[in-house]
Amino acid sequence: MRIAIRAITVATTVVWAFVILFAVTAIYSMKDIRVNLGQFQINSQQGDELALSFPMSIVNPGFYNLDQFNVSTVVFNSDGSELAQGFTSVPRIVHEQTVNITHDLVLNLTDLVQKNGEMLFSDSELTANMSVKMRAVGAIPILASSNITVPWGAPFYNLMIAGPEFSAYNSTYSRVVVPVSFENHAFFNLTGTVILRMYDTSDTLLARTRISLDVPQHSSFNGMTQLLVPSQLTSVVHFELTFVFPFLRYGPLVVPYGI
Repeated sequence: MRIAIRAITVATTVVWAFVILFAVTAIYSMKDIRVNLGQFQINSQQGDELALSFPMSIVNPGFYNLDQFNVSTVVFNSDGSELAQGFTSVPRIVHEQTVNITHDLVLNLTDLVQKNGEMLFSDSELTANMSVKMRAVGAIPILASSNITVPWGAPFYNLMIAGPEFSAYNSTYSRVVVPVSFENHAFFNLTGTVILRMYDTSDTLLARTRISLDVPQHSSFNGMTQLLVPSQLTSVVHFELTFVFPFLRYGPLVVPYGI
């Protein structure tokens, strides 16, 4: 009887030793897991949407595989409205290996600026809520989440329409030169058109023109555009701007001016 009890005690000790060893090695393996996020880039463009790709590397230096590795991201603007979301899944990351993936998000810029037009003209900050889920050793669930602050650069930062300059054109019309300037603080280039319309106080269209733009990211634009208006114009006028780009449409933006 004593031999049987002793055998059970030894077996229990061995099992507990195995469990403790397994737990220690599992914890040791998980502590060195790293998820490195690279600099995002524009991956593709379709309609009003931009697909943003975030290169990621998952480093698993431990003794066990990682299964069901999932990354999800939701991006919010300053008032808490959801702007974009993305989800990426990797079935298995073998131990002692590094896996490189891309995490994609789709951003609809037209929808974004229609909800908050100030994002076209003012820099701000976005919040990205990123969560990572996985299973270690085939059974142990791991969940981590983090809020990341992402700077938003306005594509038409400090947009200004300076005072129009009038000069004689002929007996019927005057030439109006309108200076337009802004800074492109965005992470994308601006290649498209701004339609500028000029109205009098009765909302009668006096003239219109198109301003073609090709402004690289993080650069400035200073240009002059010309219109012909009736020579007898003396009333207060206003301008309307409509922005037409491959992945961004917004307007009209009303800019009043006293003539």
